[in-house]
Formats: sequence, C-alpha cells, structure tokens
Amino acid sequence: MPVVARGWILYRPDPSLIKEEIYEVNRLLETAPRYGYQVEVVNPDELSFVIGMEGQGDLFRNGRPVDPLPDFVIPRMGSLTSYFALSVLRHLERLGVYSLNSSHAVLLAQDKLYQLQVLANSGQPVPKTILVRFPVDVDHIERELGFPVVVKTRVGTQGSGVHLCESRQSMVDLLQFVEANNPQAELMLQQFLPESRGRDVRVLSIGGLVVAAMERKAREGFKSNYSQGGSAIPFECGPKNRLAVADTMRALGMEMAGLDYLYDDEVGFRVLEVNSSPGFEGLESVCGVDVAAAVFRYIDVKLRISNKQKARIMGWEEPSECIME
Repeated sequence: MPVVARGWILYRPDPSLIKEEIYEVNRLLETAPRYGYQVEVVNPDELSFVIGMEGQGDLFRNGRPVDPLPDFVIPRMGSLTSYFALSVLRHLERLGVYSLNSSHAVLLAQDKLYQLQVLANSGQPVPKTILVRFPVDVDHIERELGFPVVVKTRVGTQGSGVHLCESRQSMVDLLQFVEANNPQAELMLQQFLPESRGRDVRVLSIGGLVVAAMERKAREGFKSNYSQGGSAIPFECGPKNRLAVADTMRALGMEMAGLDYLYDDEVGFRVLEVNSSPGFEGLESVCGVDVAAAVFRYIDVKLRISNKQKARIMGWEEPSECIME
C-alpha cells in the first residue's frame, strides 16, 4: 500500500517501569503499513526547537532540521513525561502537527490530582482525595477518609507508588518513614472503597467510544494491575457506562485513554484515574480486539477532517487525490 501519511511515536524508554510498554509500540509499528502510514519511533530527547525563527524551519532532530514534518504524532511517553518532552509536543502542535492526545491532555494524565479536580468539577464521581504535606494532620484524615486509606504519589504508573494503610497506626508508620527520607514529599490520601478491594474495571476509549473493557482482579493484595500479574476477564459496558466514559473523555479533552473505574455501591463506579498513554496488551489478549488498528482508523478520520478544514480555510479546491484518499 502506498504511503499516504508519515507519523512519529514519541517514546522514551523508562527502565523504572515494572514493565515497559514496548508491546504497544511494536503493535503500532507493525499495524501502521496496513493503513498506508509510515511510522517511526522518535525519542523526544532527540528533538529541539528554536523560538523566533520567523517562519523558518525551527524543529531539529539531533541538531538537523526536520523536513518534512510528520503528519501526526502518537505520544507514548507515559505519566513520567518530562517538561522538555511536553514542550516538544506543544511545539509540534504549534507547527500544525496533529497529536493523538494534546499536550494539555498529556499534562492532565501526568498530574493525577489536577486530573481529579477537573473530573470532580465536571460532575464525575471520583474517590474522596486529600493532598497532604508534612506534618500531616492525622485526625483530619481519619475524620474525612477513615481507614483503610490509600496512600499514593501524585505521579505513578502500573500501580507503583500506591500503598494501602489498613489502620491509623500503619498510616502513621508509613508517613513517618516517608518524612524521614523526604520531608518535602507531597502525597495523595484517598478514600478506600471496599467493593473494589483487589478488583477494578479498565476501559480503553478512542474518540469517546469504548474500544474494549475488562475487569481486573489482583493475584494478591489490593492492586489489580494486569502488569503486576493480575487476572482479567472481558467486561460488558452498558449504555450508562458508555455515556460516562464519553463524558470523562470530554471533560479531560482526551482522544485516547485508559480509564480505571472502581466499584462503589453508592454510585456504581468512580473514576480512579485516566491514562493518556495506556497499555493495551492485556485488553487485546483478553477481549480479542485490535487496538492498534482502532488507533489508525481514528487517525485516518482526524487527518481527513484536518485536510478538508485546511482546504476550506485557504480557499483551495479539494485535490482530486487527497493525501488520505
């Protein structure tokens, strides 16, 4: 199939992850040619730009001008996206390159507290959460959240940086340990929902639509992450849940995301967190879906729309052989 568009997967290896998401990168690379896309992996650390070039080429890769620019980028930098990588993504957007998830959406995914604030303000049910610094008012925590309580860092992925304190004393012990090692640390303390002990629901959405969903169960403990050895079965999202997913995606301005929901007898489900660079190995295996293909079908639609909008704005006639035709 002839190449109709070129794209980059912005990806930076992170050995600190329990399991690097190289599966997803490889799936995207092998699927792209089926849709006429030429895609390569680009480490954002290889890129740089110059502000104030007055219309000249101002994006560089390893010191050399990038020409031509990619038609689209797929950010796969995860929750540990650096300020530099985020700046590169913003610059690509300024240059008119389509990004599957904007820089703002990536920022929201990175800052879990900010994300919860946006979701709560839009009326989405989220677990009651408190941001604390040392010294921590334990009495206040007990009054507002009770015990058990979940302690987590603001930035984390694949279940890292999350701990369940079953009692007041266990939380005090943990906080004392953290304070002794990092007195400037900021922690999120979160309501524990007993209905979700060791289980949750992961939904992958593209364009506000549900591509696949699965219920995950922990092998042991309370964290159900598939990447940590948990089991999973397909989950059927009803119409109400599908609307909730669309509302969440709209509130965060995300085009592709993995959404984690907790069971709650009071409201049904609460949004735990939303990841803008979701792993999908488990979903493809458990649900028998081709997530990579869904990604490129969506990009195909977005590029078609973008090309038509550009032609209309510039007053061009539609070419007989549009880039995406």
